[in-house]
Amino acid sequence: MTKEDEADGVLGKLNFNSGAALVCIALGIAILALIPYQVEEPPVFFGQSSSGISPKLFPRIAAVGLIVTGIAYLITSLRMNEPNGLRELPTSAYVNLAVALAAMIAYVALLLPLGYALSSALVAISISIYYGSRSFLGIATVGIGAPFAIYYLFTRVLSVSLPPLPWG
Repeated sequence: MTKEDEADGVLGKLNFNSGAALVCIALGIAILALIPYQVEEPPVFFGQSSSGISPKLFPRIAAVGLIVTGIAYLITSLRMNEPNGLRELPTSAYVNLAVALAAMIAYVALLLPLGYALSSALVAISISIYYGSRSFLGIATVGIGAPFAIYYLFTRVLSVSLPPLPWG
């Protein structure tokens, strides 16, 4: 067996799980690389930090966790013997994926002009209707109740400062 045959064997074993594992590894590396630029240290008063631990600690733990999990997942995926199920998906699955991606992009675009609560409600209601929900109560609960419940949880229970309603 030549080295070319071994390389073809590894590439031949790549499947959806391998791709997901590689994405986890890449995301972990990207997070590690971006931490110094995205996470600020708290101000120092009289030579001491205002908090006991660095705010960079938890993003680093998450990034290393993603990398370790991705490596373990990649090793496991290469041992699997499963067909590539993506080739068998119907066209409607790709359309649904495109609609979900477009909704996420619209959500990000609507966050600044409309705020969290209203943009979350609009996107959740739109997605619910697109995917076939016809229950008015269900749509109202998910589309309107969930964003306001999350807003309440963050502002009142977790004491996170968010812009005031109705646009917050």
